[in-house]
Amino acid sequence: MPPPTTEHWIKAAKAFEELWNFPNCLGAIDGKHISIQCLPNAGSEYYIYKGFHYIVLQAVVDANAKFIAVDIGDYGRNSDSGIFKKYNFEKLLKNNKLNIPQSKKIDPQINDEFPFVFVGDEAYPLQTNLMRPFPRRNLTYEKRIFNYRLSRARRIVECAFGILVKRFDVLENKMLVFPEKATIITKACCILHNIIMEKEGAPSEIQDELQLQTTQTVAQSQITSRPINRASIAAMDIREKFMNYFNSDIGAVPWQNIEKIEPDRTRPIMLGFVLSCVDVD
Repeated sequence: MPPPTTEHWIKAAKAFEELWNFPNCLGAIDGKHISIQCLPNAGSEYYIYKGFHYIVLQAVVDANAKFIAVDIGDYGRNSDSGIFKKYNFEKLLKNNKLNIPQSKKIDPQINDEFPFVFVGDEAYPLQTNLMRPFPRRNLTYEKRIFNYRLSRARRIVECAFGILVKRFDVLENKMLVFPEKATIITKACCILHNIIMEKEGAPSEIQDELQLQTTQTVAQSQITSRPINRASIAAMDIREKFMNYFNSDIGAVPWQNIEKIEPDRTRPIMLGFVLSCVDVD
């Protein structure tokens, strides 16, 4: 995984806009737990509530479900936001050392320039270059639309994790090795995944994962609790700009304005996916 260049980021942003309708998006970030055997005298560092011991794979993924950057091996009990704060990627991002392009217009009819951003779920902090959803309480219609559009772009990282695990069985079951070796194995799987995706592509696998993730999101949405992170005024202003764009005639997509009702499971899957995202996010 070579350090991305400015040209790489521009290409990545173009793909996110074409495939997932989120302009100036460079990547989606999330974390995944990798199960390992219980260590002698390990205490609770790798243990989480599910009853197993884990290391964490935190990754940034492009629009085609390939890994741009990974951080592997942190304690399973740590939160995504806590790991992100220690993540070398976050430090480079904060210090503007990732060759990210300068802000630009996202449409000729709009005078404002928009920064390039990454997208994450509620576990991540809202920053000028990292967008997260609006809190789910007291959502306006406009905020629901923003949350849907962000969720549509962010889900590609969950797709990447799903494809990775199905492709390499060693990640689906408990690894009978210590964390250091589990970290190496996981890293190798991520690199091999990128090679396969580059040579073969996997559009059908991505669509299958989207359908699976939709079902899981609807089932889990009522029990998921996320910490609230303080954000700067500048970051909130940028999120508001994206929200206004997604709700404008220029930035809206036809299917986002479907009336907010419970999804009809007899309708086509993409319609169900849209309704599910609008309702739960």
